[in-house]
Amino acid sequence: MMRIKFCAAALFVFIICSSMFFVACAPVDAIIGFFADDGTGHIFKIAIDSDPDCLDPQLAEDENSVRIANNLFAGLMDYDENGRLVCRLAKDYTVSSDGLKYTFYIEEGYKWHAVGDFEAPVTAHDFVFGFRRLMDPKTASPHSEKYFCIYGAEAARTGLIGVDCIGVAALDDYTLEFTLGYRNAEFLYLLAELPAMPCCEEFFNTSGGKYGLEADETCSNGPFYLRYWLHDPYGKNNYVRLRRNPGYSEMSYVSPAGVNYLVTPDAQERTADLINGSTDAALYSGGRAAPIDGNEYVFGYADTAGLIFNENIKAFSNPEIRQIFSWAVDRDALNDSSPDILFQADRLIPQSPVFSQKGYSSSVSEEVTASDKAMAEYKWSFILTEAEKAELIGKTVMVPSEFEYGEYLSKLTDCWYSVFGIHFGLEFVNVRDYENRLKNGDYDIALFMLHSDSASALDYIEPFGNGELTFRSESAASALSDKGRFASMSLLNYGCSVAESEILSDYHFIPIWYIPTVCCYDEDAEEIKLDPFSGTVYFENAKMF
Repeated sequence: MMRIKFCAAALFVFIICSSMFFVACAPVDAIIGFFADDGTGHIFKIAIDSDPDCLDPQLAEDENSVRIANNLFAGLMDYDENGRLVCRLAKDYTVSSDGLKYTFYIEEGYKWHAVGDFEAPVTAHDFVFGFRRLMDPKTASPHSEKYFCIYGAEAARTGLIGVDCIGVAALDDYTLEFTLGYRNAEFLYLLAELPAMPCCEEFFNTSGGKYGLEADETCSNGPFYLRYWLHDPYGKNNYVRLRRNPGYSEMSYVSPAGVNYLVTPDAQERTADLINGSTDAALYSGGRAAPIDGNEYVFGYADTAGLIFNENIKAFSNPEIRQIFSWAVDRDALNDSSPDILFQADRLIPQSPVFSQKGYSSSVSEEVTASDKAMAEYKWSFILTEAEKAELIGKTVMVPSEFEYGEYLSKLTDCWYSVFGIHFGLEFVNVRDYENRLKNGDYDIALFMLHSDSASALDYIEPFGNGELTFRSESAASALSDKGRFASMSLLNYGCSVAESEILSDYHFIPIWYIPTVCCYDEDAEEIKLDPFSGTVYFENAKMF
């Protein structure tokens, strides 16, 4: 009996000593992991294709800068997992009856954090300073125009008035008021976007003009702060290290200890690193989307791939001819021959929880994008003369070489050959040549990608109304003329729906696929969130078991 008691006592002492060892030699995350495998405390590693340029939210513009900065900063509003707009740092808000005054009540307790243990409370004054920077001509933000609905914002941006005159004011430390010059139905949604993030004036004034350009000159109020940033323009193995922001996690617990972004330009290498366990996640977007065997994945559709015609060519200027080309596409056969992750498109605007929450619904008839080979053959037999048909011989479909699914378009051209007896070749060109030729109208037919980085329906109709293509949709141009000035979401959605219907009904655009953005990740990871529009992988609640 004494021996049993001695062994039990010895085991107890061992556990206590082990606990003391972990307390003395390891961070709290290791202690949590020692006693319970709850998936917290992991440092996630994800590969990105290039160095970010700038992590200043008022300036961040390239994809990787936006994706990283979205994990560094938190604003007044955000989206939940169902695409609904919800409060983030704001605990509540009110809107005046005329829709021109928004008052936000900010949650107390969130803090800024930076390398060197800088800390300061996040207050309404930080949002005031952030918006003044956004409208300051010296900042030269590429995003300021989105927020011109704020009273005096456009005048400040052009230097006519001082930035202290714009309609953003701190009523006290935790009450923020916006005064608009005109109603903008999307204003609340704009407050969830990166340019609307706050900026700590105290820290910014010590950054020496390097804010967002170096780790020790960047201050964060979101789930993570910028711990280290190696971006040697002549070196390899560059990376960005984020670590949990204690000033945020005390209010909204952050599961991982951090995130490491590894700069790996080669796509095959990024995939290999995920497969061999060197990284925990990999992002595939813009036509490079493919789930990887043995890994979990989350995806969403923010891109629509379809065909546009050079309507300066006589045959393609006729909507009936464009209709025949649409009818001749055997969509079922095309769908069967392409990867399952591609989704057959029948609209300009992809289905998304965010669009549903915004109240957008299409009014386009299903017949517009239907296949009808028999009718295509019938109309083709008499609608063009033999001479006009001969003019279409040798025409090609221009495809950007970065579009990974270009090979599957051969099924589409096969469909046309079976109906028209004319072979249309696929012409793959580099991105720069593609953009130049598109701008100059130097193409016959082109694969065209539609995208929004903020889930705005207006983004999908904009190319058809801004006069940059060989045709112009009057309905799209009309909707764009009211951009930022719609008094309600119902009016905005109606304008976009009318434009979408006109574009598709006149066959200016033939939708082919919705292209997914995919984040593949380790099968032991959970609760990784993806925004397919900005391409941001959110790690705040991510766990690794």
